[in-house]
Amino acid sequence: MSKLRLKIGIISLSFMSMSALVVTNAYSAIIADFPNEPIAKIQMIGTIPSLGSLITTLFVGILAMKCPKKILALFGILLTAIGGLVPIFFHSSINLLLAFALILGIGIGFMNTLSPMLLSEYFEGEERAGLMGIGTAITSLGSVVMMLGGGLLGASNWQNTYYIFLITILIFLLLLVNLPMDKIPKQTVTDKKNQSASAPIDVLKSMSKLIFVIAGLSFFMSFIYTIYPSNLSILINHKEIGGTSTTGLVNAIGTVGGFIAGFSLKYINRVTKDKTLALGFLSLALTFLISRFSSTVLTMSIGAILSGFAMAMVMATIPYYISLKARPFEIAIAMSVFQFLNSLGGIFSPIILSWLTINPGEQAFLFGGIACVILSLIVLVTNIGKRALNQAPLDKDSLSQVQS
Repeated sequence: MSKLRLKIGIISLSFMSMSALVVTNAYSAIIADFPNEPIAKIQMIGTIPSLGSLITTLFVGILAMKCPKKILALFGILLTAIGGLVPIFFHSSINLLLAFALILGIGIGFMNTLSPMLLSEYFEGEERAGLMGIGTAITSLGSVVMMLGGGLLGASNWQNTYYIFLITILIFLLLLVNLPMDKIPKQTVTDKKNQSASAPIDVLKSMSKLIFVIAGLSFFMSFIYTIYPSNLSILINHKEIGGTSTTGLVNAIGTVGGFIAGFSLKYINRVTKDKTLALGFLSLALTFLISRFSSTVLTMSIGAILSGFAMAMVMATIPYYISLKARPFEIAIAMSVFQFLNSLGGIFSPIILSWLTINPGEQAFLFGGIACVILSLIVLVTNIGKRALNQAPLDKDSLSQVQS
């Protein structure tokens, strides 16, 4: 199979990463159709997929050690299709919509976890880093297509919003045609010790502590980044520089920034070298601080562009660093740890902010900016980038190390 087809197959997994947000376009219409349901419950249609993704990360790594990743990827897109398309026909209650949203999240969790696994398995060095950046760009592109398409389809009838998930058929075909059927390595077991050596708990114990540190950064990135879209409309309304349409415009500009940064990441890395992660957090800090003290749509848009660059620089670099530090037999579990902490950060973001009594809007943005500056300094002082990039070349036979 050609490398181009392989790249298309793997990168297409990223297209649906943000698709769970599609239904947020229809919130007002759904609220009108279900006046007796709490608004918070209706809003869970857009947030419960994160719980589904979180659950998935707990076992995808284990399944990937026992089942071809192509089968898991196809199963993931199939679940995404079920969760996204069935509500077209069954939407009589919010409980039904929540159940399908959970299924949708589980499917997305499969794809989000498998994408960095496959890139780590088939590509190396700068090519791998560049493709992880392109993956974030495709995530941004998918977000624009899904949100815009879903909004247009559901303009007259909110149930029609779900028709945008017909795109899953195309993604399924791309995966079916372009992903090779990978083989599960057969390990020779000679004694009881070796027989249990590749158990997930033993793989976790064998992993470098730096992997957990790097994966932990994804928790903080997700936790802090969630503050931005959750508080942007509140900030814009408070500053009286626009309304819903202005918020949509600023968000769209930020998505374009992420798209450009993702495709340019290979070249950005050549300049920033081991400082990419630290500069990514600094870029997000500037996003929060510029937006916090901004008084025009133009400066808000500059902040949004920087948020796109931050997302691409951080969320593509973290799995790349993990792939450098993890041995081949550790990749599946390591990427599951990364995705688990990433999902956990987004879920806990509003809970922690509430616990810290940080008010929405300006105060939340100021907190996000300060937190990102601190994280950037920590990454710089601890030389996390240099320690990850100094990884020695991996032995092709290192699978046997788990049995030593």
